Amino acid sequence: MDDYTWRKKLENRRRRRRFERLFVVFLFALSIGCLVAYFAVYTKTPVYAMNEAFNALKKNDAETFRNRIDFDSVTAGCYDDLTGDMFKNDTRISAKERSLFENFYVLIRPQICRGMIKVMNEKLDGGKWTLPEGILKGRQLGIDFDLLLERSLIRHTTVVNIEKVEHLGTGAVAEVKIVEDYSQVPFTLKVTLENTGGKGIQIAGREFQLFGKIWKFEGMSFSFSANEWKIISVDNYKEYLESVAPILMRDVQEYIDATAEIVTRYNSAFRSEQNNFIYLQRTPGGIMSDAQRGRIAEYITTNIIPTLENRRAELDSINVPKGALYLATLRRESTDITIRAWESYRRGLIENNSAAFATAESLHKQELILDQRIEEIVHKSAVAQNLPELP
Repeated sequence: MDDYTWRKKLENRRRRRRFERLFVVFLFALSIGCLVAYFAVYTKTPVYAMNEAFNALKKNDAETFRNRIDFDSVTAGCYDDLTGDMFKNDTRISAKERSLFENFYVLIRPQICRGMIKVMNEKLDGGKWTLPEGILKGRQLGIDFDLLLERSLIRHTTVVNIEKVEHLGTGAVAEVKIVEDYSQVPFTLKVTLENTGGKGIQIAGREFQLFGKIWKFEGMSFSFSANEWKIISVDNYKEYLESVAPILMRDVQEYIDATAEIVTRYNSAFRSEQNNFIYLQRTPGGIMSDAQRGRIAEYITTNIIPTLENRRAELDSINVPKGALYLATLRRESTDITIRAWESYRRGLIENNSAAFATAESLHKQELILDQRIEEIVHKSAVAQNLPELP
């Protein structure tokens, strides 16, 4: 190999090595740039916040999801939308009464919103919908919290995907595709996000030194915001309720019509059995004999419980539209609790057991709550029919 060819080969090798080094430096710089862009820019955007909230919801990552939503603000706004026209379908109250109830719902807003937040947090943490204790248990506030929760649609709404996020000045809006599980109605929720983080680290100045040279930037400053984007409101929640409610109400009415004959027939049978039961309990001295207790226990076994079981079977045979599943479930639950109450009462009669009587009474109270809830659904009444004294 001559000297020229050798030098040429060395030169090509040096060029290739320089190119390889430059390429490695370029890849390294690109990687650093991508990491900086991701962590310093993208993770500080509302797009990232919405995607993080969506993924956290899918993965049951409660803490991350909570960090991306202002529950207080969102719940308060949704509560106003939910209760704003709740009484329009209740034909049993006058205009004056409707006004009183609407004002009442404004008064109990803080308690209900706190309860809603507690329920949602427990769902995020434990994966189950549970009802709050305390003042919201039962009807101490004059409302049925479970029915209010059902009408909010939150328990049977599925988030499908994030359709769009638009950054508008200091705020942002996002469109979230959802579907109501019973009616399968698709809907696009519009939510507003706000940067709640405020200012983080700030670097400001007019000059800096680089490679021994002074670089001047008059009036320029560099700011790195904390950028804690959170959802603060659901802007069209009322429209979502209005789009789904008529379909669910149609399903409920269809189910009510399909079961009307069964309900009427068995209500008549229950009234007759109730009269017989009262007659069997009559005693001159006020204390039932052992023989009388036995006859009553036998009547419960051969008449009352079989009638309840037969009604449950007939109702179960009716096709239930998806929008009426809640009502059908309540009816079955009410019947099951009623049967258990009668079984406990029968055991109390046979064994002269006061604990069994107490259990029967407790179950009967639970049944009355369910029956009132069913009554409110059937008659499309509001979830409060009286105005209690607020504690």
